[in-house]
Amino acid sequence: MTMLEGMSPIQEVESGKRWAILVAGSKDYENYRHQADVCHAYQILKKGGLKDENIIVFMYDDIAFHEENPRPGVIINKPNGPNVYEGVPKDYIGDDANRDNFYGVISGNRSAIHGGSGKVVDSGPNDFIFIYYSDHGAIGMLEMPTGNPVMANQFLDVLKRKHDANGYKKMVMYIEACDAGSMFEGLLPNDMNIYVTTASNGNESSYGTYCPDYQSPDALPPLYTICLGDVRQRALTGDGNIDHSSHVMQFGDIKLNNDTLFTYIGASSTNVIENSNLTTTLAPTTLVDQRDARLLYLRLKLVKALDGSNEKSEVQKELEAEIAHREHVDKSVDLVGKLLFEKEKSSTIMTDVPPKGEPYVNDWDCYITMMKTYESYCGALSSYGRKYSRAFANMCNAGISEQQMVAAASQICPKENEVDLNVV
Repeated sequence: MTMLEGMSPIQEVESGKRWAILVAGSKDYENYRHQADVCHAYQILKKGGLKDENIIVFMYDDIAFHEENPRPGVIINKPNGPNVYEGVPKDYIGDDANRDNFYGVISGNRSAIHGGSGKVVDSGPNDFIFIYYSDHGAIGMLEMPTGNPVMANQFLDVLKRKHDANGYKKMVMYIEACDAGSMFEGLLPNDMNIYVTTASNGNESSYGTYCPDYQSPDALPPLYTICLGDVRQRALTGDGNIDHSSHVMQFGDIKLNNDTLFTYIGASSTNVIENSNLTTTLAPTTLVDQRDARLLYLRLKLVKALDGSNEKSEVQKELEAEIAHREHVDKSVDLVGKLLFEKEKSSTIMTDVPPKGEPYVNDWDCYITMMKTYESYCGALSSYGRKYSRAFANMCNAGISEQQMVAAASQICPKENEVDLNVV
C-alpha cells in the first residue's frame, strides 16, 4: 500500500467497523487545497461504503462560500473536477477544529470534546481506523486551524493510550505536510499495529499541485488564485504523472503495507469519484512548495487586481509585508545562530539532521520554549518561518539554555525595533 492508488478488488472485510478521521489543519482561502483534499477524501470513503456516523471531519469551513471562490458553494480538488464539498459532514468546524478535540476524537473520549458534533471514534479491538491529515507542518508538529499545533510527543501518547485500551485492530495514517516524517521518525514503535505514510521525510517540504502560474494568470486553473490540491493527495485518485518532489516515507508496522486498502477505506477501484469529465485532458500542472503557496497566492491576486484599484493597493501592501517578513525571519534566525554558536559552525549545527531512526527533538519542553522565546522578541514565525524549526530543535539538542536564547534574540531583535507584520 504505497498510496491510495492501485486499490484491490472488493473482498469481504474482516469483522469490525471502519472509522475515519479527516483533518484539514488550516484556514483562509490561500490554503484552499487542504480543505479540498479532505473533502475529496470524504467522497472516496463515502463511495467506498463508510457511513457518516463513522467518518469524522475537521475543517475550518471558510472556503466554499469565501468571497474569492469563483464558484460559491463548490470546492474542487483538480481542474474540471466534481464538487467534492457536497455532503461533507460539518463535525468540527471553525474554532471547534482544534487540537484538543482531535485528541478527544481519536481517544473516543466524549468528555474531552468541547463543541462540534460530539462524534468520536468509539472503536473496539476488532475495528480499523484511517486518519488523513493535510496542512502545514514543521519539525515534530502539525498545524491546526485554531489553537495549538499537534505535537509529535503528545500525539504519540494519544496513540499509545488508544493501543493500550485495545481501541482498534489496525490503524493507517496518511500525513500530507512539510517535514511530516519528523512526527514519527524514532518515535513510533513497530508493534502497535499502526502504519503511517507521509508526504515528506523529516527534512523537506511537501508540495501543492494544480497551481496557477502568476506569470501566466490565464493558465491552469482558470479563475483561481490558489492551488487546488497537494501532490500526495493526487494519489487518492490515481492521477498519473505525479512529480515526486518529496520523499514518501513509511513508519510503524511496515507489514501493514501489504493490507488491501478496502480494509480501511472501503474503496473498490481507483478514481471512485472521478466519473465526470472522463474525457477532459488536464493541462500540465505547476507544483509549489507548501511554504511558498501564500506568496504565489498574493502575486497572482496582485496580477489579477485592476490597476489603480484599492484592492491592487491593499494586495501590494500584503505582498510587500510577506516578503519583508520572510527576509526578517531568514536574517534574524541566521544571526541568532551565529551568536549562539561559532560563526563557522552555526550553519552546520542549525541544519544538522539526526541519523535515521533517531528523533528530531530530544527535549520537547526546551524546543517549544526556544520558539516562543524567539517569537517574543522577533515576531511570529508563520508557516514560512517554521521551516527553521529544525534549527530551534538543534539548539536544544546542543544544550543551549533559555537564558542564552533570550540574550541572543533580544540582541538581534530589540523590542524597540520590533515590527508587527500581521503575519500568522
